[in-house]
Amino acid sequence: MAELKLSKVLPSVLTISIGMLLVMMDTTVMNIAIPHIKSSFHIALNTAQWSVTVYTLAMALVIPFAGFLADKYSPKRIFSLALVFFTIASLLIAISTSIEQLILYRIIQGLAGGVIGPIGIAMSFKTIPMEHRGKMMSILGLPMLLAPALGPTLSGWIIEHYDWHVVFYINIPIGIIAVIMSLTLLPYFETNPTARIDWLGGLISPFTFPVIIYAIHEYSLHYQFDIKIITTFMFGIIMLALFVIVELKSKNPLLYLTGFKTPEFTKGLILMWLNQIAIFSSMLLVPLYLQSIGNYSSQTAGMIMVSQAITSFIGMTVGGQLFDKFGTKSAALPGFLLTTISIVMFTQLKEHTSSFYIIVGLLILGLGQGLVNMQVNNHALKSMPPQVMNRVTPLSNEMLQVVNSFAIAFITAFFASQTKGKSSTLEVVHAFNNSFYILLVCTVIGFVLTLFLKQKNPNHS
Repeated sequence: MAELKLSKVLPSVLTISIGMLLVMMDTTVMNIAIPHIKSSFHIALNTAQWSVTVYTLAMALVIPFAGFLADKYSPKRIFSLALVFFTIASLLIAISTSIEQLILYRIIQGLAGGVIGPIGIAMSFKTIPMEHRGKMMSILGLPMLLAPALGPTLSGWIIEHYDWHVVFYINIPIGIIAVIMSLTLLPYFETNPTARIDWLGGLISPFTFPVIIYAIHEYSLHYQFDIKIITTFMFGIIMLALFVIVELKSKNPLLYLTGFKTPEFTKGLILMWLNQIAIFSSMLLVPLYLQSIGNYSSQTAGMIMVSQAITSFIGMTVGGQLFDKFGTKSAALPGFLLTTISIVMFTQLKEHTSSFYIIVGLLILGLGQGLVNMQVNNHALKSMPPQVMNRVTPLSNEMLQVVNSFAIAFITAFFASQTKGKSSTLEVVHAFNNSFYILLVCTVIGFVLTLFLKQKNPNHS
């Protein structure tokens, strides 16, 4: 399909953004709800944690098939249908009367949510005029930056005043609006009735990324390796290697792995991973510091975290305009620099660090993240042929799922190892400092790698 005029693209981009925000918010809101689900169903914490794990696993399971479904049955149709199932699943979760029901409906919700992101990004990228891609794609990046900050804050407020069921009831009217918007505002895309699925890759795929993510989740629950976790992880790695071999030889690959042969695509994805590691880990560590060291309530800590979301929006908007006019470096370089400055600030946290200091750090962090996030993603996607876009966005989404899971598990385990056997406040503060030093390495690498991006945006179209 040809690129559309900007006035016709904006409603489509907003529609896709709402769908993506629903999916990403439901990834983060459950972390706050877990203790309440545990007490509501009178179950063990590990059992309640499965409501988070199965959602992520279901998304990882279905993402590789998103490109084939979009090619075969139309992106608009699959996107709209996924929103319908996501909304229905939200209702079923809200009225669940047992943990078994909740887990089943979370699986359905994850399967629906898994195709919304990659198909939505592919649709937008193919229809947005080239000269406005930075600005418009920045709108799509907002859910990625807002969800980690707003999700826990919103769910914490709702649970404090109502209960965890209401968190999912809210999805229903928003989901219905999103479905109506998708049916009426999204453009029509030609289908490819002859599109074929790589059956061998499809059979191997469920034992790759989902198995690796499962092993990482299991590790994050215990912070130690046992034979089960090691065996599961190695099995996932072996199957992933087999999957790569099969996909590279396939005439109809599920994922466009050949894209990694393009240097600008690979550099763009690596920068996006480094950026996500910094933001997801910070969104875990800062609230934990505020509550455990600063003695703030969860609601107050959540309100402080909102400051990061505000400047993320500003950074995303400015970054998109810089991308359109001057290229990726003009946004990503200052973005990684600001992110590095904020992480340096957090490495200096003390026992009595003021909330003002933390808010300033979060404001700088948000601005930096906003400048980087979608700009490096755009850089990667622009280097790919338009005809394979439906197979490229699932690849970047799948890899991001693994990176995010690994980041949270690793930084949590590292922090736990730093605090093991230590009880004094000063020792715990040092554990926070050391954890942020890990993130500092990521942001510095990101800044240096950005220097090697091509000055002009890569363009395969």
